[in-house]
Amino acid sequence: MSRKNAYKKSIMLLGILICLCFISTSTISVQTQDPESLGNIIITSYYNSHKAIINLLKNHFFTQFNWFYLLKQKNSYELRSFSNYKQLQEFLESNYEKYNTNYWMYGESSRNVMMPQSLKSDSTTGSSNEESSIDFSKTNIQVEGVDEPDLVKTDGTYIYLLANLKIYIIKAYPSEDAKVVSEIEIDLNSYDSNIFINNDKLIVFGSSYRYPVLYEDGISDWSSSVSTTIVKVYDISDKEEPELIKDIELDGYYFNARMIGDFVYIITTENSYEIYPLYKDENSINKPQITIDGETTTIPANDIYYVDIPDRIDVMTNIVSIDLDSTDINQKSFLLGSSQTMYVSSNNIYLVYSNYGYYNRFVADEPNNEQKTVIHKISVNAGEINYDSQGEVPGRVLNQFSMDEHNNFFRIATTKGYVWSSTEKSSNNIYVLNENLKVASSIENIAPGEQIYSARFMGDKAYLVTFKKVDPFFTIDLSDPYNPKVMGKLKIPGFSDYLHPFDETHIIGIGKDTVEAEDDLKLSRGIDFAWYQGLKIALFDVTDFENPIEISKVIIGDRGTNSPVLYNHKAFLFDKEKKLLVIPISLYEINEEVKQQNNGYTGNTYGEFKYQGAYVYRLDLENGFQLKGKITH
Repeated sequence: MSRKNAYKKSIMLLGILICLCFISTSTISVQTQDPESLGNIIITSYYNSHKAIINLLKNHFFTQFNWFYLLKQKNSYELRSFSNYKQLQEFLESNYEKYNTNYWMYGESSRNVMMPQSLKSDSTTGSSNEESSIDFSKTNIQVEGVDEPDLVKTDGTYIYLLANLKIYIIKAYPSEDAKVVSEIEIDLNSYDSNIFINNDKLIVFGSSYRYPVLYEDGISDWSSSVSTTIVKVYDISDKEEPELIKDIELDGYYFNARMIGDFVYIITTENSYEIYPLYKDENSINKPQITIDGETTTIPANDIYYVDIPDRIDVMTNIVSIDLDSTDINQKSFLLGSSQTMYVSSNNIYLVYSNYGYYNRFVADEPNNEQKTVIHKISVNAGEINYDSQGEVPGRVLNQFSMDEHNNFFRIATTKGYVWSSTEKSSNNIYVLNENLKVASSIENIAPGEQIYSARFMGDKAYLVTFKKVDPFFTIDLSDPYNPKVMGKLKIPGFSDYLHPFDETHIIGIGKDTVEAEDDLKLSRGIDFAWYQGLKIALFDVTDFENPIEISKVIIGDRGTNSPVLYNHKAFLFDKEKKLLVIPISLYEINEEVKQQNNGYTGNTYGEFKYQGAYVYRLDLENGFQLKGKITH
């Protein structure tokens, strides 16, 4: 029987059941005038008189519709798991059909490609332990105590460098003894790798692939490989002879990772069509698996969880924790939306994605075609992984710095609409969510007609940069989570792509300088806009929170000049005590004759490549930015 016919048959049975209920309860209702008693009698009569019909109908729905029936119910937003792979297959198939028929439309929700990282591990300074007197830089991270992966790590004495499919262990201190101590070969099919260092443990991970195996019936119609993530843990107590002590491979693209104390958390994402290629038979299902030290295990269906939200579910997210002391492994899989970025605190992982939600008329009462950001909160504690809650806010999120957790509240900055759209004008918002991810308060319609270029949350304060033609730098008070306020605004040319704290009352901004477009060009295009120019580094004074000011700035090069810092905060090095700021630069400059021909106006004219290397600045409040030198690399 086709699903369409089964649906019609079920509706007919439901109609008969309703009619029978009305017939039996109409006689009872005449005999009592007490509404509460009437309700109880109706319910009792309903179940006693028609129990057989109810069971018949329930069995029919589950037999004919299975997960299709569940998806049509009111969504409870509860976490559930599958009983077997047959249910998983039917769930994926029903979800696909629901979001890919004429009744459904689906918008932006795609997995972001991770930006390549700089080969230089620039960072704030620190030390590996309290006893060490050696001063060295560590990876520039967002949350204290939550380490982020990088291509280069150091413990103050040794540098661990990932390059050319090798990990180089280099003795760097004292400098007169500097040498390459050992090399570790990485699998040739591995890429996008990163590393962590934890005392005498080195953790390396990255994306790879495997070819599918034959299934139980010996059939495999897969023609492509399955994406996997490789994780290797080395004991490096003997730097000359590193020892592999844990070797893991699990299905899914490498998405990101964090290290909290002695626990490493790796997140992978796996497209649903890699698990179940649609329009194939059930024999083609690829059961997700994990291989630990050469032993392969299929992930049981009841270890795969999903949340029954009215949304397209096209990605499985796998989270693996590794206890670096015992090398014990914990793993959980969640069928969620297509995660685009994440924020991690000391206790929670927040996975977010943005899309348009077009709700089916049978699932939701009212359609909603506004862009939204869905947030999944997953708690982590000493290697334990548990799904906590789900929430959503209007608009789209820029990156991890657009999110923050503080005093059990989750804060998120989003942009709604588009700068250049005539129908969906852009605006910007900050939402404060409680620990259950319900919106507690918000500030909406900040800088209408512009979009967020950078954000930074610092305790009870937040800083926001939007842009269309000039750079509005906003100061926001979040001390009362139920009553956030925009306190101040500074409008200056240019914009900041990355904000970094100098101290509690000063902020460093790195982005681009801008010049307004010519009047005739703005008129012909029907928009008011500006051309970006060279790289801009600025220092903002927010001592007077209602009146922020720019106290120092430097413009580097002309249009075309760039830096990895604009999209990768790990390429940024700042040490307040040493008054040191280092930033990698690709320098482009416009010939002076060209500038003179246009009376100094450069507009959309690109410069010529001149230099690539690190710019080293002395930075303090008295003298601002002072260029001390350049290092070619």
